[in-house]
Amino acid sequence: MRFLHLADLHLGKVLHKQNLLEDQKYILQQILQISEEHAVDAVLIAGDVYQRNAPSAEAMTVFSDFITELAKRSLPCYIISGNHDSAERVAYLAPLAQLSGVYISGADTANIYTFTQSDEFGEIMLHLMPFTTPLQVRQVFPEQADEIQNYHDAIRILMQHHPIDPQKRNIILAHQFLTGAQVCDSEELAIGGLDNISAALFDDYDYAALGHLHGPQQVTRPEVRYAGSPLKYSFSEVHQHKSVTIVELREKGDVRIETVPLTPLREMQVLSGSFSDLMQMPKCEDYVQLTVTDAAPPVNAARALHTVFPNCLQTLFSSTEDAEPLFNGAESMPEKTDFLTLLQDFYAAQHAGEALSDAQEMIVRAVLEQLDQKAGAQ
Repeated sequence: MRFLHLADLHLGKVLHKQNLLEDQKYILQQILQISEEHAVDAVLIAGDVYQRNAPSAEAMTVFSDFITELAKRSLPCYIISGNHDSAERVAYLAPLAQLSGVYISGADTANIYTFTQSDEFGEIMLHLMPFTTPLQVRQVFPEQADEIQNYHDAIRILMQHHPIDPQKRNIILAHQFLTGAQVCDSEELAIGGLDNISAALFDDYDYAALGHLHGPQQVTRPEVRYAGSPLKYSFSEVHQHKSVTIVELREKGDVRIETVPLTPLREMQVLSGSFSDLMQMPKCEDYVQLTVTDAAPPVNAARALHTVFPNCLQTLFSSTEDAEPLFNGAESMPEKTDFLTLLQDFYAAQHAGEALSDAQEMIVRAVLEQLDQKAGAQ
């Protein structure tokens, strides 16, 4: 049986004020195509379906459309909630969804939910463990509360209460941080690694379908794997190669894993150079972070760069200590400089050279006109 392993969709994600729903719809459509091309039998989604625990209606519609398309293809889908999700919202109408082959982990207490699939080699047990905290486990097993000092203790005790049959093939979906895994800026982790658990907890499972970390990677062995996020959600991920994981379980002990690369609607780049060099580059539709290296860049540098990089999400300025400041105060300006110019220069000085937007400038002009009208009436 072939499974397509996904995680960390983060539907509704906004990156530097850029709503990524269009990019997410595009990549989900690509994933549907991959599911057909690779003849998968089921889909695993290992948490963080949404970016926020109260997702927007648009984000929920995108996810609803995706799992509806899976159901149309008669592809069972197994879903757990992550730390970004509201477990109750993800599991809403779960009994009804199950009638369409969509199996969602419950949301009431710390638990592991088990479902069964079968193929020519026998049963496959799918164990769904949503993101779980020590507090949740202490509430379920108060008699062992003293033993639960951290996330590892909590998950260990929870799994002890849900033993598996090692003679059968077992898959677990989990959304936790494993010690030794590589992290990036877009993930929310506890200070000092307090949320770490050991990969050894999954030793008896034929495959651990993990979510939480955005870089696709294995931990200790190929069968303990983070699928990674389908899109880059921070500039720290710029060099990552996003993919989906295809897992094929044959007879017990025979697990085959391959990754299928994903091609985003827009790539992500980090670029650096002088204002002049950046302005001479070909027009680029990618999401970019720009660093302007001039000691004293033009006041309108950010706005001008947007003509070459219309999807620039962040403009940074690096300057030497002896560079002239962008704004030295009103005393350095010519006597007859108008108020709007002063305000534009002051705004740029306070925002690393970024210019007023067209909308902001229109507001300022409207206010100035109103003031002129009142002054004329007096």
